[in-house]
Formats: sequence, C-alpha cells, structure tokens
Amino acid sequence: MVKKAGCFAFAALILLSGCLPGLETDETADVEESDEDGADTVVEVSPEIPSLDSYYRSILQDGQYRHGATRGFSTSVVYNRMDLERLEVGLTELASDQFDPSSYFFSEGQFITRSDLNSWLRRYEEPEDEDDEGNLLGLNPPLGEGSSFEERERNSPRYLSHILEHNYVTENENGNLEIGGLAIGISLNSAYYFRERHDDGSYGPWFDEEIDEEVSLEEGQRIAQEVLERLRSEDREDGRLEDVPIVFALFREAPRQSSVPGEFIATAVADPGQDVGGWQTLNEAHYLFPSGTAENEQRTDAERFNQFSNDINRFFENYVGVVGNGYYQNDQMQRMEIEIPIRFYSKTEVIAFTQHVTDRVEQHFSPEIEVRIRVTASGEEEALIVREPDEEPYIHIH
Repeated sequence: MVKKAGCFAFAALILLSGCLPGLETDETADVEESDEDGADTVVEVSPEIPSLDSYYRSILQDGQYRHGATRGFSTSVVYNRMDLERLEVGLTELASDQFDPSSYFFSEGQFITRSDLNSWLRRYEEPEDEDDEGNLLGLNPPLGEGSSFEERERNSPRYLSHILEHNYVTENENGNLEIGGLAIGISLNSAYYFRERHDDGSYGPWFDEEIDEEVSLEEGQRIAQEVLERLRSEDREDGRLEDVPIVFALFREAPRQSSVPGEFIATAVADPGQDVGGWQTLNEAHYLFPSGTAENEQRTDAERFNQFSNDINRFFENYVGVVGNGYYQNDQMQRMEIEIPIRFYSKTEVIAFTQHVTDRVEQHFSPEIEVRIRVTASGEEEALIVREPDEEPYIHIH
C-alpha cells in the first residue's frame, strides 16, 4: 500500500560496495576506515530529523554527499520535473513497506552504472554485420515495420523512459553496514514523443503515440523481470545481489502538457533468489484545482476547493490565484498541496493573511487530509502552512 506522506528527507550518503566497519548506536557515530589510497575516511550517521513522517537516516563519507552512479541522467530522459520528483519520492514511500525506516539507511543507487542505463534505455538492435555491435541490452523494442520514419516509430513505441535505483542499507550482527535491499523504479511513457533527425542535422516536426495503460503494465512487468536477472547476474558484484530483496515499482509518466505528475500503477517484490512475483496494482492520481477534470471527476472536492479559494480572495481587494494539486489513492484525497501568490505589502499583512488561510484550511479540508500551503510573493516563499492528518497546523513565517 502506498503510504500517505510528504517528502522523505535524505541527507548525505556513502557508496555501499561492501561492509562498513563499526556503526555505533549514538545519534552521531564517527568511524574511520582506510580507502583504497590508504587515507582515512570518516563515516558518520546523520541525526534523526524531528518529523511526524518516517525518515530514512543516511550516511556521510568525509562529511560529503555520495551521489548515485547515474547522477544527472534522469533530467535528460524524464521530460517533466514533476514526474521525476514523484518517481523519486514515491519509490521511497513504496520501499518503506519492505525496508523499515527505523532499521535501514538510504543510499542513491550504486549498482546500475551510467553505461548500463544508457544501453538499457535504448532500443534492442541486432547487429547488422560483423562491424556493427548493435544493442543487445536495449529494453525498448526494436524499430517497427513500415515504409516511413513515422510509421516505423508508431508501430513500435518506446515504452521505457527511465530506470531509477535506490539502495537500502542495514547494520549486520557484527555492527557493519551492508546492502540490505534495492528499490527499482521503472518509469514508463504514457505517450511516446518522437521526431526525425535529417541528414543535415535539422529535425522534423514532433509526433506522439499514446500508449494504453494495460500495455504499460505488461511491458513494465517484462522489463522488471529482465532488470532483476541482470542485477542478480554473477558478473555483477559477484552475485551479491542474489541474496537481497528487490522492490519494483512501475510509474506511468504524465503527458508532456500535463500540469500534474504521473502515477505509480503497480509494485512487486523479488525475494532473495526469487523472480518478481505477486504484482499489486495501485490506484493513485493527481488532480489540478481548479480544472475541468477535477470538476468532472472529483466534484465534491472541487466545490470545497472553490469555496476555500473564494474565502481567500475576500481577504484582498485584488484577485489571488489559488492553485492546488490533489493527490488521491483509491479515489480518496490523501494530500492537497496549494500555492497562493500574493503581492507583498508588509510583514504584518503576511502574518494576518497566513492566519486567515490557516483558519480556512480547518473549515474546508477534512482533518484526515494532509495539507501543505506555500504563500509566495514575487516567486519567493513568505509563509508555509503544514497540517498533518489529525494534527494541529504548523505555521512558519519567513
């Protein structure tokens, strides 16, 4: 089940290619080990972050963040930043069902290399001759049949957009840190966008081909099994990943013109030594408020949001554009994120307005719903209102 929560916080991490010595149980435990060059490396565990949510603690290497092996790759393959953020945070939420945040540490992925990812995301290509290597590792299907570029692409769209790896680390009985499991996000296209590159380097017009959700689900499950087999190969980490559970989550990206992110459609776990099994379909969605889609599909919530927006606009003489993003599971709202841009006049007015907004949150939104509101002026955040489910609102004035 997807957990309703805000963003998980991650501090700096360490490359986990083996056991790490001597993790103490204090909030901050410094351990020294020698790296390959013989220099001492300081390893420390970040302190727990006070929050109503569950956070993974993380590990520092010489006080610095250790980035994933494919850092920066995702921004070049995932078009919408909202999709990327939802993929990253949602994968952690799903993984927390398997890897308890009180027992595991979080690390960006270290086992799938940039070279791996580059070849896996491309099309499968058989070598045409002895001088052509092709791409036998491509997880997207070969180019389709057809008499034109457009026809060949449409007949075989690229289903796979991105693969995101998260590592979860645990402390063994000897007090050393070791890899305890992986989470793999398979990001899939809901629409495949393509255009032809001409011989002179120019490009033709964009085309797009919609992909049915059932096809996304089928292709995602196929890709997940193939990724599992590659990760558990004896050629990777000497087969060390054979003995850890791996969580898979299928994410379906939103169309490029969308104002809300995509959603996770299924998840499964491959237990140690086992294939991916027991796929669980997920029903989550995002709605923009106000919007025609929200009016048609979530009418009651849309009316409540409009009442909230009208109350907010009574505070100022000029209209204030209130925009919300509602997150749903099984057709029930779990979280509402709202941005309210205002014209800044004085700090006292910002304080009074923030108090007014907080009061209206209590009036219009069910106490079971998480609500996060940013009050901004000229693009800068002036106030933050956070109300966790069944809790009193928290207010911060900048």
